[in-house]
Amino acid sequence: MESFTNIVKKIDSVLSVNQNIEITFDHPDFMVEYKSRVESILTDGIAVAPPTRRCIDVGTSCWVYFLTKGQRYGFSSRVRGYGKERVVLLLLARPQEILRLQRRKYFRVPVEIPVDFQVREETETSLLSGVIRNISSGGVLLIVSRDVVPVGKELRLRFTLSSEISLTEIPGKIVRVEEAKNGKKYEYGVEFIDVHNRLRDIIMRFVFNREIELNRLRRR
Repeated sequence: MESFTNIVKKIDSVLSVNQNIEITFDHPDFMVEYKSRVESILTDGIAVAPPTRRCIDVGTSCWVYFLTKGQRYGFSSRVRGYGKERVVLLLLARPQEILRLQRRKYFRVPVEIPVDFQVREETETSLLSGVIRNISSGGVLLIVSRDVVPVGKELRLRFTLSSEISLTEIPGKIVRVEEAKNGKKYEYGVEFIDVHNRLRDIIMRFVFNREIELNRLRRR
């Protein structure tokens, strides 16, 4: 199986004070991507410059991304509260591990997820089925049995990430169609469109957890 990322256990080897970071929060009141900076790395947490003047609830999950020496990294965390040295700082839980991500904006992980989809704006079109071969917060790679939808068409997708997460009416656009290597099926590269940040965060959380799970399996 192809390795899409790997895990960094020694946090200080890639994350340092004054590092510029981007943060997204799993909270309906904070739906955009915020810019911040690492102010201090503690034994049990990370202090960063407040990304917004509004107070963020303690316990809010978040995802942090940063670029070091041309390599993109990311980790999941949660808000622990606020601290104050000379200025007010936002305190995040120290991650146990950091993911070394693909250079692309949205990193992807391999999956095998059944999916139903339909061409948007064509109510007469029957429901089609396929399998999601890989997924990112930016889109999916679909495997279908026949080439029936051309590049440029917009779709509505329905699939389940877990027993707790079922996604319906997810808008996407076909950006490429290729014959699969076995010559019997087709690959649809689908980009998510008009997807709100909260949904992207749900998918990103799944992708993070999936990648951590895969890396642990590879090390066995």
